[in-house]
Amino acid sequence: MAGERYVIATAENNFQITIRNILNPRGYTFLDHCRDAAVLMRLIRTYCPDFVIIDLSSQIRDIRGIMEAIDDELICTCILIGDETEIDNCDVIDKSRVLTYCYKGRERETLAYSVEIGLLNYIRVSRLEKKLKEMTESFETRKSVDKAKWILMNRHNITENEAYQRIRKKSMDTRLTMRAIADAIICTYEIEKG
Repeated sequence: MAGERYVIATAENNFQITIRNILNPRGYTFLDHCRDAAVLMRLIRTYCPDFVIIDLSSQIRDIRGIMEAIDDELICTCILIGDETEIDNCDVIDKSRVLTYCYKGRERETLAYSVEIGLLNYIRVSRLEKKLKEMTESFETRKSVDKAKWILMNRHNITENEAYQRIRKKSMDTRLTMRAIADAIICTYEIEKG
């Protein structure tokens, strides 16, 4: 990959410099660094980085909430760096979709690899989330259209195909989605039914 942009969260200036010296020569672009969670979230929202590197040993307060927000909202990849006990005690990783880690002291050898894996995983998860959302919307649309067809079939004594054609024609005539037309039919039916 390379060319991706990143933010670092650490209280140690030397750590931040070390990370930059590892990643910048590989083509990654450093955006900014911070020392606390509130600033980190502001930097993430402002810069929209491709990944964030968090130093677990720097004792940044409320970092758990930031990691959960990054994961819940699929904002970007998050690379956690800490010693083995810090990583083991960080139970957020077990449930995460976009968090990965690198052991402190070995970041020279493994950081670039961890970043690559994290970015690839983020892309994969984002695609799956998008596909799931599309499938859910498609299913909900189909349910609404089927219910609207049933209402039209019972109300006007027509076939399923004729009901579908009416919904489709109304959709094209009004330039609304079939789901919007179906929802309007359902709403009208429910209001009339009382």
